[in-house]
Amino acid sequence: MITLLIVLIALLYTLFSFVIQRKMANMKKVYEMQEIIKQKSKELNDMVKNGAKNEELMLKQREVMSLASESMINQMKPMIIILPLFLVVYYWLLPSIFPTHPQIIIGGAKFAYNTLFIIMVFTFGLILSFSVMLIERSKRKKEQQAKINQAGMQADKLD
Repeated sequence: MITLLIVLIALLYTLFSFVIQRKMANMKKVYEMQEIIKQKSKELNDMVKNGAKNEELMLKQREVMSLASESMINQMKPMIIILPLFLVVYYWLLPSIFPTHPQIIIGGAKFAYNTLFIIMVFTFGLILSFSVMLIERSKRKKEQQAKINQAGMQADKLD
């Protein structure tokens, strides 16, 4: 019963965190920024290979770093809510639900109730993030393929 309750609290926390992350961090913008950063980094590497002047390299590097910083800030916004919520759950909610600080035995291994909570949040977070990443990657590939097909159809019409 205790284990199930801890797993349920961890699952609810993970889902809430995920929703907050999706609402506060515009993932489409994050992906677009990552593509721009990748492109600008490639341009910077090409400039280095071609022996560009240091001033030009510095300007391009500043541009890349500025974009990377903006992207990082956008991704960290949800932490303003998620981290305090974690602290409230970990240091207030769990101890108030389990004042005797029980240990849970799973497969012969003993876990403190709060350790199990952290393990479950981490596990659920990984599973959820990996699943969403795969789904979004698949959607982007389908969108790219649709654009390619559409461009090919338009080219065929012109011929």
